[in-house]
Amino acid sequence: PIADNYFWRVYINGSYTRDCCPEYLREENFQRLKDGLADRVSTHTDSVQGFLEKHDGQISRFVLLDHMDWLSDRFFPLLESEWQAIIDRAAPGARAIWRSGGLRTDFLDRVEINHGGKLRALPELLKLNPDLAAELHERDRVHTYGSFYIADFAA
Repeated sequence: PIADNYFWRVYINGSYTRDCCPEYLREENFQRLKDGLADRVSTHTDSVQGFLEKHDGQISRFVLLDHMDWLSDRFFPLLESEWQAIIDRAAPGARAIWRSGGLRTDFLDRVEINHGGKLRALPELLKLNPDLAAELHERDRVHTYGSFYIADFAA
């Protein structure tokens, strides 16, 4: 219901209320941001691949949303090079989540990655968790995506 769903409240009414807003806007959390927590956040204007290629360390979590839908059809080489950068920067035990406007995606099977000196299909390097993804997708409050994916990276 719109009474407690801040996504739909802002879509329909154009504003939040004190009781129906993102966690970072709640008074107690906003104060924490003002008190210095926000200083730990950095913003980057770049592509996923561009950021990863400039980043030196390993990354344990990737939140990819739905942009791969747009790459998979017309810009497939960019999708492959992005996944290559993700695999190259992934820490042991890393996890990725993403959404799609479609009810399912088919691009994972087509992505090939250079890993360990040989070309491998991306699904060989990921362990999808469809049960958890389906459970969480049912609880999604945005309701604009057709599917949701969770993948753990193979060691």
